[in-house]
Amino acid sequence: MSLLVIGSVAFDAIETPFGKTDKIIGGAATYISLSSSYFTHDVNLVAVVGGDFPKEDITLLEKHGVNTEGLQIKENEKSFFWSGKYHNDMNSRDT
Repeated sequence: MSLLVIGSVAFDAIETPFGKTDKIIGGAATYISLSSSYFTHDVNLVAVVGGDFPKEDITLLEKHGVNTEGLQIKENEKSFFWSGKYHNDMNSRDT
């Protein structure tokens, strides 16, 4: 079975009461592609990132067998960025 994943490949910054991360790999298409690679060896990603997106994150996808030929890199643009702060109950957040 082959899978075509179209969506966001992005950066995330996440803060919880237990710690904080800044500019980690994120995006729905990223996680769908990575998790699907454990069940099928034909995962094809279509997304757009900016020139600031690290090559090592693309390599991570490829090491999991994700076909990144459909990943367009806009060299003069910035990648999508999402940030969220989770509250003490870990159910409510500010984004």
